Amino acid sequence: MSRLASLVLVETSSPGNLGAALRVAANFGVPRVRLIAPRTDPDGEEVLRWACGALEHVALSVHPSLEEALAGIATVVGTASARGRENLPVLGPDRLAARLTARSGSVALVFGNETRGLPREALDRCDLVLRIPTAERFPVLNLAQAVAISVALVDPVLREPVPSGTPEPASHEAVEALMDHARRALLAIGFLDPVNPDRILRKLRRILGRAGATTEEVTILHGICRQILWAASNDLRPRDR
Repeated sequence: MSRLASLVLVETSSPGNLGAALRVAANFGVPRVRLIAPRTDPDGEEVLRWACGALEHVALSVHPSLEEALAGIATVVGTASARGRENLPVLGPDRLAARLTARSGSVALVFGNETRGLPREALDRCDLVLRIPTAERFPVLNLAQAVAISVALVDPVLREPVPSGTPEPASHEAVEALMDHARRALLAIGFLDPVNPDRILRKLRRILGRAGATTEEVTILHGICRQILWAASNDLRPRDR
């Protein structure tokens, strides 16, 4: 059984792409497709025609936010082309496979809109980011193609037995709760720029994503954040001598 639990499509606008993505999910046994703010009617005739009966095998749902759609997921894999992503640590298929085999738990693949891809704020919430190798002169894939290729690359890896003792990362919502706690704590001691706190938080989120922080590790980091906030509220910050 595959650990690929869900495909998440953000602001999909083409009924053909949505229907084709549903068909891919059914082809590979992905049980759920979750939509964020779709720009086409999921029940539309063209969607159903492209899906070719896939909805008999796949649960389709619509969600108001990425956070809700990713509830219960251990590892979130975003997708991005190389174009305009120079500062984003993307992984090719081999490196992604190595990361996924080093952790257990459920996995979701997240795909962006046909014209803009995944927005930065969505990519910032992904633990890992996959780039499908393409020709440099024409790197952008059609959404339905990207879904099919990504699932075909990832699904076999996630069907391999997980070795005993392989750690399961904390859930997506647990990590995001930690990031909110870290934001408050690091702002309290002046570590973050209050005008642009996300510059550092983005890097911290990627560290946690790459590490696959476990529930116990997230709990420890919450404790550190609580202590920072306590020290800041009691004015226990170190002073220059």
